[in-house]
Amino acid sequence: MRTYSVELTVFGQVTALSAINFKTDKELDLGNIFRSDITIKSHQQGLRISSTVWTADQDRAYKVALLFVGKMLDVLAIKTDTPLFVSNNDIRNLVDKNVVRAVIDGQEFRECFDLSRYLNLNETAFLRALNWYRKGLYTEDPFDKFLAYWNSINVVAAKYHTPNDRTQAGIINQIWNCFETLWGPNTNDWENINGDNRWINDNNDIRNNIAHGAIPVEIGYVEDVITRLDAVQKVANKFLIGWADSQLHRPLINGQR
Repeated sequence: MRTYSVELTVFGQVTALSAINFKTDKELDLGNIFRSDITIKSHQQGLRISSTVWTADQDRAYKVALLFVGKMLDVLAIKTDTPLFVSNNDIRNLVDKNVVRAVIDGQEFRECFDLSRYLNLNETAFLRALNWYRKGLYTEDPFDKFLAYWNSINVVAAKYHTPNDRTQAGIINQIWNCFETLWGPNTNDWENINGDNRWINDNNDIRNNIAHGAIPVEIGYVEDVITRLDAVQKVANKFLIGWADSQLHRPLINGQR
């Protein structure tokens, strides 16, 4: 066992105006705490994040750092609502002279690391939902994007719904239950759903078709999925942020309350 310093490149439209240095607790397993040194610098295509890892060899050090930083990115991605991912490859097509980047300061990075640590230890399902949402942001395939956004809703509903006779019937009713918990029983009050009582059912059917490989080879079906993406993303975003704030009492957005 020794300490390794692992540097990862985060691709996305975020930046740091100056180098950021701080320490944070890394606790991927309950009770296994290591004080990690974090250094964050701007990069042409996003950020460079260095973290120290206490482990047995270089290969494991890379995997631990990737997991550790990735969980932080799950939180930061929904806070900024921008695609963020780590890659070993240099992604040239992300370089754009006119790109607009969100500026992240040291305090927000600390908050993301702290919140991801809390969720990893106490609300694993919710952190998994944030991971699905981040995948939806950075993947380019529209079917994968739809699946990722819908899965982010599914994971939360399956874990946190109120058990009753109705929710025992399955995931559709579990999603209904969670939406009603957040937004009330009137579907006209649900943003981007606008009173469509078939919205959950229809989108869940699409999710199942994609997941099980039963996608009709028809241009009309593909176009229907693409036209639904914007609303599904907006609902997933509002749902996850609202659930973290009102049900988990861990706001994702500063000053949300």
